[in-house]
Amino acid sequence: MSNISKSQVDRLGERLRTEALSDDDLRALDDYRRSLNDTYNTVVSTIQERLGLLPSGRPGKSTPSIIAKLKRIPTMQLSKIQ
Repeated sequence: MSNISKSQVDRLGERLRTEALSDDDLRALDDYRRSLNDTYNTVVSTIQERLGLLPSGRPGKSTPSIIAKLKRIPTMQLSKIQ
């Protein structure tokens, strides 16, 4: 899933927004979310090392909060959710 294109991510987001949730789409969303963990960890490490700060927060939104945001904001693209 880490090789998924931006357009594939956004099509997944459209399915999550408008269709009944399939197990395959939920797995794809989980895989996509996990593919972002390395980048998140790199950013946190860099902030800690260079600025001496400890960022707060979590690596990403939960699956239910992502789906809710997609449904709440019709123009939101999954690839743009932070």
